Amino acid sequence: MIRPILASVALLSLTACYVRLDRPAVPGDPILAAYFDCVRERGVAISAHRAQSADDQPENSVAAITATGRAIPGAIVEIDAVLTRDGKLVLMHDDTLDRTTTGTGKVADLTLAEVKATRLTAPDGTLTDEAPPTLAEALAAADAAGTIASIDLKPADETATLVLARAVVDEVRRVGAQGRVILITYSPETARAVAALAPEMMISAGAKSMGNLDGLNDAQILGWTGAGSPDPAQWAALKARGVEAQFGTLGAAGRRLDDVYAADGDVSEYRRLYEQGVTVIATDAPLAVKGVLAAEVAAAATCDR
Repeated sequence: MIRPILASVALLSLTACYVRLDRPAVPGDPILAAYFDCVRERGVAISAHRAQSADDQPENSVAAITATGRAIPGAIVEIDAVLTRDGKLVLMHDDTLDRTTTGTGKVADLTLAEVKATRLTAPDGTLTDEAPPTLAEALAAADAAGTIASIDLKPADETATLVLARAVVDEVRRVGAQGRVILITYSPETARAVAALAPEMMISAGAKSMGNLDGLNDAQILGWTGAGSPDPAQWAALKARGVEAQFGTLGAAGRRLDDVYAADGDVSEYRRLYEQGVTVIATDAPLAVKGVLAAEVAAAATCDR
């Protein structure tokens, strides 16, 4: 009788593992919770900073979203949403148009029509025919490219950030993208407020300290552990809690880990991050990460969402 009992135990263990990877959404959990559980167990996801995967793509553009989605299975495209003077949401990293477009002035002082009259420039100096997209246009492009949009709610004072968050959540719901977004927060207070505002959506929350996650639904959280200083102990602690660890190799040119890793022509350090427990690598060099972790990226992209 021992062997049949052992066989039954083994079968139950395999079944439990399968459920862990592909469990149906638990009532009250965000739409993407089971998907990221699966990614954590199967492989790794790449988050492309400002959606770019090459220097001829303007940041925060439909062109970048489309190209990155085509190049990287299951890509996350990080984008920046801001409000115009007439209350419309457009993509722009800076407060002003000056650095990335043919226009000038603060986005908050301009109407959507005025922003749309400008054209985006790429980091390599290429002038494009593309205007800054609205958030709705960016979400449509992300959907068509098979990507998840990670929307940065830029830190300002708490009141301004929550005004932006409410506008973003309303727009995401209006276009039916709740199961295709992550909302990026920067403080425990903002994380709790945004999580309550949009319980069906995933939240990126600062997780350098476990205390920062107090009051949050673990299933809703992607834990941001910073950029520049790997923290395997924290990644392990997050995984044990069932929270996906995010880590950034992005940052200022020359100092970011993307550049440090590339300096000797060997970027195998990205594999080390994965092996130490990172689920989402946020990077300015998404194609380099894919080159090292192609099999793990492909495996994670098979997760059902």
